Amino acid sequence: MHADNPRSTRPRRTQAARSAATRARLVEATIRCLVERGYAGTTTVAVCARSGVSHGSLLHHYGTRERLLGAALDAVYARLRSPVIEAIEALPPGPARVDALVDGMAAAFLAPEFKAVVELWLAAANQTDVGWAVWPEAQAFDAAILPLAERLFPEAARRNPDFAVYVSLLFQALQGMGLARATWPGGEEAGAMRGRVQALLTRIVRDALEPAGN
Repeated sequence: MHADNPRSTRPRRTQAARSAATRARLVEATIRCLVERGYAGTTTVAVCARSGVSHGSLLHHYGTRERLLGAALDAVYARLRSPVIEAIEALPPGPARVDALVDGMAAAFLAPEFKAVVELWLAAANQTDVGWAVWPEAQAFDAAILPLAERLFPEAARRNPDFAVYVSLLFQALQGMGLARATWPGGEEAGAMRGRVQALLTRIVRDALEPAGN
């Protein structure tokens, strides 16, 4: 009977949902290609093969490879940023929240997916067409850091005149560590040094963001 067929009761996805799923597959395949094969290996042919999406469908949804790369960068940034914000907001104000900030940012910039960001940075620095697609996403991510820190640490932002400088120090240092790891991972000694640097950054930022006596 038709009514006994479980597939007949399954709701059909709308065209919008199917399009969103296709775009997500293309973006995910692009990220994986960037991480595993680098920018040079992230061709539309490779992305289509990995995603199972036709080249015509890729062009329909993104138009150009560069626009797909921009969407991939935006997705990576969102993926790295969201867990950090959620972890901090789940904690009350205090040293634990500062530690969560440093630990979360370090985990984000040292994550394997950060290599996709590095690959796109380097490509954008050398190819104007890639830069047009990539730099707006990168600049938006950078510009959101200070307002986000001010929202998460409002008292410190009001109290410390150098708040923006400390936030920039933390951001630039951890991002630099992520860049170094993505391009030259090193061995156990390099990992141990990164741990010591992170611990020092935690102490510096805690002193800057927490009132005396906390």
